[in-house]
This record gives sequence, C-alpha cells and structure tokens, in this order.
Amino acid sequence: MNLAYIVSAYKLPEQLVRLVRKLNCEGAHFFIHVDRKTPDGVYGRMEAALSSLPNVHFLSRHRSYYGGFGHVAATVKGLRELFRLRLPFDYAILLTGQDYPIVSPQLIDQFFRQHDGQSFIEYFPLPHAEWAHGGIDRFSYWHVRLRGTYVRVPGRSRDFSRRFPRLRLFGGSAYWCLSRECIEYVYRFLQQQRSYERFFRYVDVPEEMFFHTIILNSPLQESVVNDDLRYLEWRNLETAGGPAILGADDFGKIIASSKLFARKFDVTQDAEILDMIDKETSDR
Repeated sequence: MNLAYIVSAYKLPEQLVRLVRKLNCEGAHFFIHVDRKTPDGVYGRMEAALSSLPNVHFLSRHRSYYGGFGHVAATVKGLRELFRLRLPFDYAILLTGQDYPIVSPQLIDQFFRQHDGQSFIEYFPLPHAEWAHGGIDRFSYWHVRLRGTYVRVPGRSRDFSRRFPRLRLFGGSAYWCLSRECIEYVYRFLQQQRSYERFFRYVDVPEEMFFHTIILNSPLQESVVNDDLRYLEWRNLETAGGPAILGADDFGKIIASSKLFARKFDVTQDAEILDMIDKETSDR
C-alpha cells in the first residue's frame, strides 16, 4: 500500500524527524510544510536530519496563523506536489508534526488494505449545535488575518449564497485519511472551481470545513466513513483552546483505542509517552 503523508509543522524538529522515521517504510512519501515563521535554524535542523531520505519532500514555505487559511494552503500545496511528481499512492494522510502513530506501520498498511476505497474524515452538517452560532458565522463574515492581526468584517452571507448555491456546508476535525479516488476528486474540483479556494481564504478556521464540504457533496460521499482515525483528549477547555498534550498517564487509553494516530504530543513536556508507544507497537 502506497501512502502519502502531508505534514504541517512549526516546531520540535527532533519530534518531526521521529514521526517521519517511525512511519517511513516501502511505498511511503512525505510532504512537509514548515511554517515560514519558524526560525531558519529550526527549519534547517529538520531539513538536514531528513535529507538522506529521498521520499521526503519539503514544500515551499508560507506563514500560517491560527484560524487562518495557512494550514489549508499547506495541505493543497502537498496535494499539488504529489500530483506534479506523479508519485504512486493509494491514500493521502494529513498529519501535524505533533501527531504520532499508535500502531505499527505494518498495521496501518493492513488497515488501509482491508478498507481499500473508503475514506476517513470526521464530519457533520452545518449548522452544528456544538459550534458557536452553529458555525455559520465562520462564513457569514469576512475573516482577515494580516501578520497575525485578526479582523472580522460583516456582510459575507450573500456572497456565499451567490457563489455556492448547490453545496451543503459540512464541518468536522481538520485531519483525515483519504483514498486516491477521493483525493483525485478534490484535486479536480479545486482546478475547476477556483472561486472555492478564494472564498475560503476569508473563512474562520477553514481547515475544519474546506475538504469536508467538497467531499460530502461529491459522488463519493457513500464511501466516506465518519471517523478521522485520531485519538485526542479535550481537557481544560476554559483555559486552553485546543487538544490536550498527551502524556504517560494517557498511555492506557491511547493503546486501548481503535485509532491509528494520536495527537498531540510534545517531548518537551512528556518525552516518555512516545517511548512507551514505540515499545508497545514494535512487535505488532
């Protein structure tokens, strides 16, 4: 099974290298985007440590800001490079540098062989009760980020209705594992519907809607499984805006899950957990 990993990273170079080396096997290719805000020295360490692997491709860098279009832009760059190089692949898998596999590469390969043709992404139709304002305010305003400065401007809803009258809106987790057929459909859609990408440049947190809306309005929707195959924990939501950093105390729950990957990890806060996962998955 040929797997193409698209990875967004901005820090923790040794952890990124460890992720790639853990997943590296025959048929794997990696497309890595490192935030342009990341210091050149940190980026250089990432590039130098992986330079011996011909299947690792570093993408041209741009600045990414929380909630902006940068993460989607990095993913689209990875897809375009994948097709430009004409590399064989059966699945494309979107990760960050703080993700980590919680089963062996052999079991990842086996899973996708068993589910060949199915795509995996968490999704739900919008409006969604658990999102503020159902998530509709993410579209109905212009959301602009310039060098990290965020401005929200009203008056977007008519523009959306005019441009996308036939698309039902979907949202969900930003990360996915998509079949080649699904990726090819997304790639063709973006080539043919240029206004779609332009519109999403001014949507709030677009990575949680951009691919979902394309895929769940496509002829392939019946082959989509509502699961992103990630284990994560949401804790301290009052003080933290994202998934919790997983540590050794979470090991039992991580390994007992039916997922392929977990996020997120930070070796500067808990380095033991990745060693524990490696030991557990080395023989299976």
